[in-house]
Amino acid sequence: MSTGSMVALGILAGVMIAAWALSRKSRKTTEYDEMQLKIRAKGYQIGFYTALLLQMVMILLLELDVLTMVTPGFAAFAVLMISVVVFAIYCILHDAFIAVRGKTRSYIWIFSLVILADGFTTVRHLTDGGLTDGGKLTFSAGSSALVCLGFLAVLITLIVKTVRDGKEAEE
Repeated sequence: MSTGSMVALGILAGVMIAAWALSRKSRKTTEYDEMQLKIRAKGYQIGFYTALLLQMVMILLLELDVLTMVTPGFAAFAVLMISVVVFAIYCILHDAFIAVRGKTRSYIWIFSLVILADGFTTVRHLTDGGLTDGGKLTFSAGSSALVCLGFLAVLITLIVKTVRDGKEAEE
């Protein structure tokens, strides 16, 4: 593993520890109400069925030798990442992602830090030409791009929902 990879891994670990510490602090002061818990349960269900369906499609495409541009590890991680993003976006759109007294601003900062860290790693892979190996997108190179895109989708949804709710509150 190169020095740059070690630095990127260290930054990512630091961001993850900071996100964990911030989420632990906010868990003590916030709780989800009954309606939010029902919506989150529905979100988990939708995320699970998304993962199940995409996993079956991925297996079929791999068995038919159609999915040749990515490695199986990357495809499996993509399925998991998509299902998590589906859950998060569903909960954001139905006001069940952030707890009753939770702060949207802290989530925006955490998501932004993750996007920056993984975006840095993705750009490094792109400039090194190491995003593919033998013409296939690999897990080690492509996972940072997937995480960056997934968190970007969730962040955009969260910001749009926050702005929309702010405008509705003003009216």
